[in-house]
Amino acid sequence: RKEEAKVFLDRECLQDGQSWLAGFVKALVASMVVVPLLSWTEEDAGSVGELSRIGDRGFDRVDNLLLELILATALREEPAAAVQAVLPLLIGPARTAAEGGGFGAFPFHKLAGLSDEPSRATNAQAGAILRHLGLSEVKVQAVLGRSVKQVVGLVLRNQGVQASQWEGVEGVVAECGTRALKTVLQE
Repeated sequence: RKEEAKVFLDRECLQDGQSWLAGFVKALVASMVVVPLLSWTEEDAGSVGELSRIGDRGFDRVDNLLLELILATALREEPAAAVQAVLPLLIGPARTAAEGGGFGAFPFHKLAGLSDEPSRATNAQAGAILRHLGLSEVKVQAVLGRSVKQVVGLVLRNQGVQASQWEGVEGVVAECGTRALKTVLQE
């Protein structure tokens, strides 16, 4: 029997005019391997760089990347869930053509600047989703108490793919896809 790997990329798979959140959660719940794109570029831009603003002078909001990370780690910890692994793709600042193009290394040293406080807005939305999915209140409460730094740290405990080690976007995607497929086949 031939198995087919299905890939969900939000900007390709979510339907115009449909609930982003419902489509996103449905895809995440059905995923065996979650590959979050974690970027931190110059001047604290990029998906993780933006998280460094949460907690700064009381600023908080629902952040879609943080929501994805919270849900992915919670589902990975749930024995009955489809999620078997979280394989982060780590992207540092873009290199100029003179520097050889591609991406620099992910700046792990900047992680210390992430908030030690939870994103109450994001964690509350994650808690509501996890309750809807049937996770126990004990597990939901554990998620609600996780700080931004703790959530990112949970994801980074997993072996990931450093975009800086591969040439061009195609090389990064091919490596990430290969490693995700190997993870699925090992399970």
